[in-house]
This record gives sequence, C-alpha cells and structure tokens, in this order.
Amino acid sequence: MNILIIEDEIRPARALERLLQEVRPEAQVVGRLEFVADTVAWLQAHPAPDLIFMDIHLSDGSSFEVFKQVPVTCPVIFVTAYDEHALEAFQANGIEYLLKPITRDALLRGLQKFDALGRHYAGTDPANETLPELLRLVQQLARPPAYKTSWLIPYKNKLLPVAVHDMAHLVIQHSLVHLTTFDGQQYAVDSSLDELEAQLDPQQFFRANRQALLARASVVALEPHHNGRMLLHLQPPAAEAVIVPKPRVAELRKWVSGG
Repeated sequence: MNILIIEDEIRPARALERLLQEVRPEAQVVGRLEFVADTVAWLQAHPAPDLIFMDIHLSDGSSFEVFKQVPVTCPVIFVTAYDEHALEAFQANGIEYLLKPITRDALLRGLQKFDALGRHYAGTDPANETLPELLRLVQQLARPPAYKTSWLIPYKNKLLPVAVHDMAHLVIQHSLVHLTTFDGQQYAVDSSLDELEAQLDPQQFFRANRQALLARASVVALEPHHNGRMLLHLQPPAAEAVIVPKPRVAELRKWVSGG
C-alpha cells in the first residue's frame, strides 16, 4: 500500500506518518509534498499511489488546485484544521475528511473506508464500474465530524467540567488561551487555539482572528472599523478588542446570520 502525504507543516506530517506506522505498518509513504506545484509535478511523473492524505491549505494555495491541473485517479483522505470545505472535498475523490489534530480512531475510520473501497473494487468488473462510482459508495458512509460537548478544565488542584454551550469565547492572552464562560468565569486552557477550533462546531464558533474564537451567542453587535475591518461587541466582554480582518468580514456576516 503506497501512500502520498501532501502537507506543508512538518509536525502534522510526521505525526500522521507515526500513526500510519502504528495502525498500518505495511504501508509505505512514497513521498511528502508541501506545494501545489510540486504535487502536480509528482503526480505527472509517478504512478498513482494507492491513497493520498492531503491537507487543503498548502504553502502556495489550495490543494483543490491540484485537481484542476492533473487527473487524480486514486482516493483521497483530506486532512485540515477547518471543516468549511467538506462538500468540495467529497467532490474531489475524497473518501474521508479528518480534522486536525488527527486521532488514531479517526485515522482508522478513514482507512476502513479505503479498505471497503478496495474490497468492492476487487469484486467488480472495472469495465462496468468507474472510480467515481465506487467512491460514491464509500462516501455514503461519510459522517459529519464529532465535535466536543464539554471540556475538563484544570483549575487550582481540580478538574472542572465546562459544557461547550457555556463557553462564550476563547482568547489568547500572554501566550495562553483563556476561556470565558457566559457567567463571566475565566480559565486558562492548556491547548492551542487551532486545536480547540478543530474540536468545536463551526456553526457555533467562529475564528475571528489569530487570537480569538467566539461562540455565536457571545456576539451582541458588529461595528465597522478602519480599513474594512469589523469590531465585535461581546458579552461578556473580552479583555481586549476583538477585530475581524477585512478578508473574513463576509464570512463573519454569513456566520452571524446563520447562513
């Protein structure tokens, strides 16, 4: 089983390789690529691998550009920190959509779908069924990602359960993520904002900027700011002003309005 990894961050790529060695030791990683251009060149010069693990946001653009430039004939498991491209992924040979950080169970789920595809293909006449038709069979098994409903938050010498519906916002202050609940309680969280974002339902939480992740119910008003940006009024208020950059304002408006 030959696997191609397309990922522009070293740590997630190495973590994926370690998990693959653990759950599928016979698999061979035939390459790791970081750029759209390099991926296109590799696919043009090499036989198709059995499976591709592909991040969506690469160093030089979206990995969906690969599919516009070169035929991709093998199944793809998409790996990303965001779930906003799920539909597009399943339209591009995707058989699974894994959110970072990848867990062992999530990886096994993706590989099981790949195995199911292989079993089905082995029992059919290739002249009668095409890869897209077979991919659709596996995609019928696709499930929405499971998001967390609560956290255990370290506080003094205890662990306190905090339900997601009680979380107003998560904001980085002094290099630490601070969770504020709707009743005004604050806790330091020992996880990165990227990790937390990947585990929260994007219908309910919005990444306003690099420093802030907000619950929809915490946003009480939007105020136009300098240079097309948007200042958010939150309840309870954040320690510092939360300003959404111009490129994300349209997405913010859509999210707030439930679109």
